[in-house]
Amino acid sequence: MLHGGRGGRGGGHQQVAGRHEEDVEPLRITDRRMMVWFAHYLGPHWPTLALGLMSMLVVTGTSLYAPQILRQIFDEVITARNLGPLPRLGWMLLGIYLLDNLFSGIRMNVMHRLGQRFVLDVRLNAYRHLLRQSLSFFEARRSGDIMSRVSNDVNTVEDMVVHGLDTIISDSLTIIGTVGIILWMNWKLALIGMAPLPLFLAAVISFGRIVRPLYELVREQLGDINSRLQESLEGMRVVKAFNRETHEYDRFEGDSTDYFRASVKTIWLWTTFFPTMSFLTALGLIGVIYFGARMTITGETSPGTIVAFLAYMQHFYNPIRSLVRVHNVFNRALASLARIFDLLDQEPDVTDAPDAKPAPRLSGHVIIDGVTFRYATGEVVLEDISVEAEPGETVAIVGRSGAGKTSLVNLIPRFYDPLEGLVLVDGMDVRDLTLSSLRSQIGIVLQDTYLFNDTVRENLRYGRLDATDEEIEDAARRAHAAEFIEALPDGFETPIGERGVKLSGGQKQRIAIARALLADPRILILDEATSLVDTEAEQLIQRALDELRHNRTTFVIAHRLSTVRSADKIVVIKGGQIVEEDNHEALMARNGIYAEMYNRQFRMEDVWFGDQEPALDLSESPGS
Repeated sequence: MLHGGRGGRGGGHQQVAGRHEEDVEPLRITDRRMMVWFAHYLGPHWPTLALGLMSMLVVTGTSLYAPQILRQIFDEVITARNLGPLPRLGWMLLGIYLLDNLFSGIRMNVMHRLGQRFVLDVRLNAYRHLLRQSLSFFEARRSGDIMSRVSNDVNTVEDMVVHGLDTIISDSLTIIGTVGIILWMNWKLALIGMAPLPLFLAAVISFGRIVRPLYELVREQLGDINSRLQESLEGMRVVKAFNRETHEYDRFEGDSTDYFRASVKTIWLWTTFFPTMSFLTALGLIGVIYFGARMTITGETSPGTIVAFLAYMQHFYNPIRSLVRVHNVFNRALASLARIFDLLDQEPDVTDAPDAKPAPRLSGHVIIDGVTFRYATGEVVLEDISVEAEPGETVAIVGRSGAGKTSLVNLIPRFYDPLEGLVLVDGMDVRDLTLSSLRSQIGIVLQDTYLFNDTVRENLRYGRLDATDEEIEDAARRAHAAEFIEALPDGFETPIGERGVKLSGGQKQRIAIARALLADPRILILDEATSLVDTEAEQLIQRALDELRHNRTTFVIAHRLSTVRSADKIVVIKGGQIVEEDNHEALMARNGIYAEMYNRQFRMEDVWFGDQEPALDLSESPGS
């Protein structure tokens, strides 16, 4: 057998499998990075954005011209007591408002559509990125928090795109246009009206520095609530079995109360900040009214100009107040963006090497050569392990809980990469093959079968998406599942509920086996595939597994040693090392660790009252 290794090669971060959530530093995003990110997602939709910008320009132009018509009405009609210009000015005002409403509708439609498209692209990209991640990523994070980032945080950013982007652009145009007009009309009044602006801007900047960390805390705590809720719902059977409803409520209440307190603090800051801004803007208006009245009396300006000027000051301060509200949305979105960026910045531990090639049709010759492996938070779980399986052979991996059985077989489909050593299939290093081509030829049947909330047929079709109905039904017959499926209310079209809750453990296992038959793998991994069923169900499943193993290289992890007696080779692992390796008869004759485990398990039959074999706990603990 070959020996030696190529640890740390081309597949990502092999040295440590996994990264813990508490080790993830909070991400701080720069304005430049945010702008680059927005440009990336909005760039492909520039025609839609251009239409929105054109509509904003028209709306801004009409709103800025309207006060000029009011000035003429006041000076040329009311003050001069002359009705002559009134029809013309009235029709002009009507036309302006018609244009304003028409293009406002276009702007709203375009910007909302752009926002929805933006959210769709971000959410799909985030989900695609999640699917690329290695198993270690999901082991180090709570699924509820991941869901919160893809759902709630993306929705928060959507609010900034739909309302914030529209408001920022249109209000900025309005402010720039208004400043130019009022300086042209009367620069003295303009400076008086804008005098509170420096205080206003200083308050906005200070508020942003205070509130942004609070919004980050709020988003994190919302993720905690989602994680707690999902965890309790998925474990509801355990919650009720241990009568822990009150305990779970207390924990959920604690998370919800923390979220409430952080939210109330941000609301208090906001409700304190906004009245202050309103007071500062009122100072500018009061100044314009006071000094404008004096200028009118002294003849420096006309009454119509003051009326128009007051309208323009509203055009100046209303957008500023609106931008302050958007600043609030902006800060919430920045907190969400930091969490989204943290998700998108994570690179998978296991990736295709730059020169990886698609795997040809495999014969199933597997060599695990001198492998050493450990997870991120623990000691070495496999040390210098070497195992070989010839094409079509069945290799059983046995050992006590935590010995490293599941960790060993997880290296074959490259769920993880070893710290040292090689995993070869048909003489090819698995790291030289593309992940998709390798995993498509490996079938896995687990102890805890996962079925989707869909029909029986669609769960079976998951094994091969292009399978015909006839192939699906044939696979079910070969897996000894057709009889119970046809007895269901709607046969193959029967919905089976979330995680297959409407089926027994044995029925779920046979569906999983039929699914693997459809995939037609060349290498098969059976991880405790019969450990949670009774003897009668186990016999049916065993017959289905015999059909599945036919002409396939198979690795079997089982705690019922009666199920591995026929294996071509039995590998006994203890403390992450191989301590025995041979077939059943040879290992029993050796009278070593395997014989001790086997005899102990079957001595228990003497005190077992029932037809189910005793289950000595030789199963693999999670993540080992």
